[in-house]
Amino acid sequence: MIELSHLRKEYDDLIAVEDLNLAIPTGEIYGLIGPNGAGKTTTIRMTCGLLSPTQGTVHVAGVDVLHEPEQAQQHIGYLSDFFSVYETLKVWEYLDYFAHAYKMAEEKIAARVTEVIAQVGLEVKRDALIRGLSRGMKQRLGIGRAIIHRPKLLLLDEPASGLDPKARFDLRNLLRSLCDQGTTIVVSSHILTELEGFCTSIGIMEKGALVRSGRIEDVTAAANPARTLRVRWIGDSSSTVQSLLQQDPLISGLIVQSTEGEFQFAGTEDQLSKVLNNLVTVGVKITSFAETRQTVEDLYMKLSGHQVM
Repeated sequence: MIELSHLRKEYDDLIAVEDLNLAIPTGEIYGLIGPNGAGKTTTIRMTCGLLSPTQGTVHVAGVDVLHEPEQAQQHIGYLSDFFSVYETLKVWEYLDYFAHAYKMAEEKIAARVTEVIAQVGLEVKRDALIRGLSRGMKQRLGIGRAIIHRPKLLLLDEPASGLDPKARFDLRNLLRSLCDQGTTIVVSSHILTELEGFCTSIGIMEKGALVRSGRIEDVTAAANPARTLRVRWIGDSSSTVQSLLQQDPLISGLIVQSTEGEFQFAGTEDQLSKVLNNLVTVGVKITSFAETRQTVEDLYMKLSGHQVM
């Protein structure tokens, strides 16, 4: 869906983005993460055609965004971190206005406006003036504006900024729904918990460069070849657990305390099942045996070099 090749953006002596190469497949929810000033917003604006790169190329759905901008815009929906609304318009009027701006067929606009209002959960506010909407509702309306023309790609810059927890939950559900319907989504954020359990792939940016990119499970596996497992039990079995696990050459970093233990495991699923079976066989009453998944924040801190040891 997106192909960025040797993308670079300079502002006088500042290099905002440097030699960025990125390909995002169709159907992904791609999280572009990094601190403020990392180059996320600049990258998104070049992708949607709002900024021209100093060098490099941008293709969306096979279309050159720089040389075929009007055709490219038919595939792109974009919502900036701070966006304006026409507060004296009603919700349906606002979407109707942008449907016309995207030159949609007149006979299809009314039905599409009604469909989008339902999609973003604003049915009860259809005839309300925008100035009376909450921050979360305005955010939904902004997304409605961005998808009114059925784009293949949705670019969102810090979409959860300023939203309360309930509004953020609703936003994640809305974006998952759009993805299920075939929309590829790129969402940037410097608040890493906003992307947890939500994105299918991530890109980590630092000082204008892409540090790592890929599906979360692949990036995690590359950063941590050995998985972290945690085991819990009942009864006085700590010495038995420690003795048994220490004998396994696939296990490292073993820590046993009271009725729980943690270790790194470098084997296969079949080999891991044997570890559990061996514990049960010697009489350890296991209550929990599971992999500890790294959060997006853990992964970012490790790969960006900011991890506190």
